[in-house]
Amino acid sequence: MQICKISLSHLTEALTLVKEVYQEFDAPLYSEPGNQTFYHFISYDNISEMISDGNIIFYGCYEESELVGVIAIRKINHISLLFVKASHHRRGVARKLFEVAKMFCKEENKKKVGKPYITVNASPYAVEVYKKLGFSPLSEEQIKDGIRFTPMSYPL
Repeated sequence: MQICKISLSHLTEALTLVKEVYQEFDAPLYSEPGNQTFYHFISYDNISEMISDGNIIFYGCYEESELVGVIAIRKINHISLLFVKASHHRRGVARKLFEVAKMFCKEENKKKVGKPYITVNASPYAVEVYKKLGFSPLSEEQIKDGIRFTPMSYPL
């Protein structure tokens, strides 16, 4: 497996993976307004603008030439997206992506006055995955704009 930064030229592929995995595991747990909020967030125009502005960075995990997982980090310490194809669950893909994200967050926190932790708003499906990665819940599940999530953090 190889982890590398996702450029704009590979963004469509990454967002297609995100949408497919989301539809399989998360969409059934969300209301229609929540799903629309998510689909708007992952639209090519929205994400490409965030990448161009330096507000989000994507990494992908490739097995040979197949993209099998992605992670996106915003605001130097917030995981916005972490999605792995179902065929690659429980194979260490999420952990490898998170290790790269941790290194990125540590380096960015050295450059800027950052926070000594990584945050995530975990979907109901992903809470246990994040716990296995070492995250702790900060509060109970919340709903905002139709999106269900549990705020979690990981100390750097």
